[in-house]
Amino acid sequence: MRRADREVNNIQKIEEIIQTCDCCHLGLIDEDKPYIVPLNFGYLREKDTPIFYFHSANFGKKLDLIRQNPLVGFELDTKHQLSVGNTACNYSFYYQSIIGAGKISIVEEIQQKKKALQVIMQHYTKTSNWEFSDQSLTAITILKLTVTEMTCKEHQQTR
Repeated sequence: MRRADREVNNIQKIEEIIQTCDCCHLGLIDEDKPYIVPLNFGYLREKDTPIFYFHSANFGKKLDLIRQNPLVGFELDTKHQLSVGNTACNYSFYYQSIIGAGKISIVEEIQQKKKALQVIMQHYTKTSNWEFSDQSLTAITILKLTVTEMTCKEHQQTR
């Protein structure tokens, strides 16, 4: 990382930043070019491995690309604020961001789909006792991103 002074290594701090994000940008490979899609997500750690869950329609370009190549990149960012200066070169931008890579898979098992949807709903509603009908579970695809690498960076106003 070029700006080591902005690197965040504390896993608790990284997870706090993830919890403040509301969108994860997933980078897929489309033949010889990138394909980036913004997604709602849920996050947890399983045996010290970071996991992101996403929901999707049962068909579409995103799923086609994942089936062709399950290796993905991802990005989340939050806490954006412009820092005003007296000259253009004195302006800056405050932020927190996470980037990484991993392997994405399609969750087939019903209990795992329910678990993933609970994680997603918990992220946005802070409630985790949702009920899901069998019909709703078959109407969606659940994606599981197992993170293999992740870095976090922040530039925040000092108080």
